[in-house]
Amino acid sequence: MGIIYEAIRKAEDEELSWETEDDDKFISFYLFIELLELYADDRRQLITQYLINNDEFLKLDFYRHDYITVDKNGAEVDILCSINEGTSRECIESLDHVLTYIPYSYDTYSDDDPSFYPTEEFLERLLEDDLDDSFNDKCWKVEDILELDCMKHIGLDKHSYRECEKALTIDARTTLSYIKERQQFKEKLKVEQQKIARSQNIDPDIYDSAIENLKKKEAEVRDLLDKIKKLESKYLSSENEPMHPRTANNASKIIAALTSELLSIDLTQPYATDSNGRIQKAIEKQGNTMSKDVIAYWLKLAHENSI
Repeated sequence: MGIIYEAIRKAEDEELSWETEDDDKFISFYLFIELLELYADDRRQLITQYLINNDEFLKLDFYRHDYITVDKNGAEVDILCSINEGTSRECIESLDHVLTYIPYSYDTYSDDDPSFYPTEEFLERLLEDDLDDSFNDKCWKVEDILELDCMKHIGLDKHSYRECEKALTIDARTTLSYIKERQQFKEKLKVEQQKIARSQNIDPDIYDSAIENLKKKEAEVRDLLDKIKKLESKYLSSENEPMHPRTANNASKIIAALTSELLSIDLTQPYATDSNGRIQKAIEKQGNTMSKDVIAYWLKLAHENSI
């Protein structure tokens, strides 16, 4: 066999790595769609439609991830055109294979028959669920992608891109390890909180007790608001008929007991924020409305009948 055959066989026998220092600067067509699915939390169909309708994205230049042959000076060499029977063995043995990202314009194959636009073709076949391995070696440059307005519009920047990229490369074992570490940290934190509480003579369950007390207070406030709502309803329904003094007195005494004793509201300040405003905010929280004057009326009446 001749020199050319020996050069090709030598290249095939070499153990070639598919990793380069520039890998983080590029992303394959397939992986970028997966990244967008994770980032946007949308269906692949919707994401693909978004990209294929954007002319700026369709004109994005692409790169082929492949080996090239270079001479001892690092210049690319076309083996079939540059090497012949007259080429010395020393020259052939000095050749090397370098993995790189070869740049192509989006319309590189526009003169072919039929014309071929890799980015557009990829998205169209993705919509039709008709992909094959012809796009395995094609990538986009991350920097080029993040400069597009269609990416800025959805908020995909360098930080969010790297977050999603990292999440895509984490395997199930690593994820499980994170979950276990988080649980262990929570358990250790609880133990430390209990130690600190004991050293300061604090009930370690004081947080839980505070939550329970808060729930009780919220229940009392809801009960109070229900009573006020019923009283207001009666008040408005009998607007043309004066309320019986005994009914008004009883209602005001109930309000006085609820506001003064349970909620520690100062009835001498019927328009104050801590009294009137507090009750009005609670009423609005329930989706209802009541004027300050109506609230003040009942607080004044409650005060008068509690003296």
